[in-house]
Amino acid sequence: MTEDLDFTPDEIGEWSERKIRIVTRHAEAYSKILANQNYLKHFYIDGFCGGGIAVRKGSGDHVLTTARRILAIKPPFTGYHMIDADAGKAAAMQLACGQQPGAVAHCGDANALLPQIMREMRHDQYRRALCFLDPYKILLDWNVLVEAARTKTIETFIHFPTGDIQRNVLRHDQSTVDPADVARMNLMWGDDSWRKAAFVNEPDLFGDREVKAPIDSLLSAFSDRLRKVAGFAHVSKPLPMRNKTNAIIYHLIFATPNATGLRITNYILKDESTPKV
Repeated sequence: MTEDLDFTPDEIGEWSERKIRIVTRHAEAYSKILANQNYLKHFYIDGFCGGGIAVRKGSGDHVLTTARRILAIKPPFTGYHMIDADAGKAAAMQLACGQQPGAVAHCGDANALLPQIMREMRHDQYRRALCFLDPYKILLDWNVLVEAARTKTIETFIHFPTGDIQRNVLRHDQSTVDPADVARMNLMWGDDSWRKAAFVNEPDLFGDREVKAPIDSLLSAFSDRLRKVAGFAHVSKPLPMRNKTNAIIYHLIFATPNATGLRITNYILKDESTPKV
């Protein structure tokens, strides 16, 4: 791949390529199923699409990212909404969208643009959508997830930024946490109730002291919020994405109103979690 780029591509590791495979495989199955239902219109929404090209760590090779791969899926989606805040990346995606009818690239804040796009996915207009929310750190607004769940028509892959949360929010010494990072966490969670899942009181010689709970406690609480507060009927078990040293970079979560969508995703997640020989 020898494309000249007018933006700085993101550098990605194997874990990101795995994520690309997972979402693309689901999108292929999703489009095939819905394209056979002639009365339905199905859309792909990408809230943090990038420029469509990334760079592989180590080799520097160019890699087609999720948005570009989904634009090439056959049968195609009825329409596509690609969003990125970086003007160069959005312009690159607009060029890529020019090859696919119904595809539009937007430059702007995904948290501001997504709710209106999601509200267009109306059940009474026979619209359905697959949404990918892939910020590389704590950037997502909880209200976007609430809007996606409210439609009852949108299946959503969510990048849960475990690494950023661990580094910048869940510090042992909370006095060192930047208030701006706490604000970002509150925005993603919807309020500050994440603290109840992230920290527990542990007795010691001088009384109780607050300590970090295992990260699984926070993930479980977030999944519960997706079901009980946002209103998604089905939520997958968070899939950890690890680097070469086995450290967790982030988790991938799938939330959907559709039991069939969850079955398809669980199959793909299991397959991508099985070592290939």
